[in-house]
Amino acid sequence: MTAPTFTPRQSVIAGERIYLSTFHAEDVPTLARWYSQLEVTAFIGMQGTAFVREQEQQWYENYVKQNPAERHFAIVDAATHQLLGNVSLMDIRQIHQRAELGIVIGEKAYWSKGFGREAIRLMCQYGVAFLNLHTIYLWYVSYNLRGRRSYEAAGFVETGRIPESRLFNGVRYDDVLMTVHARDIQTNTLHGQFGHFPV
Repeated sequence: MTAPTFTPRQSVIAGERIYLSTFHAEDVPTLARWYSQLEVTAFIGMQGTAFVREQEQQWYENYVKQNPAERHFAIVDAATHQLLGNVSLMDIRQIHQRAELGIVIGEKAYWSKGFGREAIRLMCQYGVAFLNLHTIYLWYVSYNLRGRRSYEAAGFVETGRIPESRLFNGVRYDDVLMTVHARDIQTNTLHGQFGHFPV
């Protein structure tokens, strides 16, 4: 019996250690595994939530329909082609040239190793170069110090917070707003990836 041939994912935007790609139907079980873990959902501000496979299947079906107000990419290890997370631009407002960024590194072996930071940078470059965004913002809960370090390293700065707006395990935390603007995002690293990319 012939072993199945492994075909790496298609790279949409290439980075150094990762690339951004599209999602496949066979990713649904992996997504369900990530989002059923309370530790993962707590870090995206959804404390106590454990999603089931059917919910991730519904998410994938909506993703295939290509909502113009959202862009989602799979984060893939360039060396192994392993799916390790996802990064998104949501609530895209073309009239205001702004969008909200969200990111999850679902594979815990990749936590605190700079993969999220690189994915954020690539997604921001994509948002500025291809969606003409002026402002990209994100929210995080103040206990997510690991996330904050990634956001700051990617160029985001704190621009506001709602004090003591979250109660988790008997402790109150802030919801924190961070933003980055197009003038602070370098897109020149994308030029070599596209044959007729304007300079």
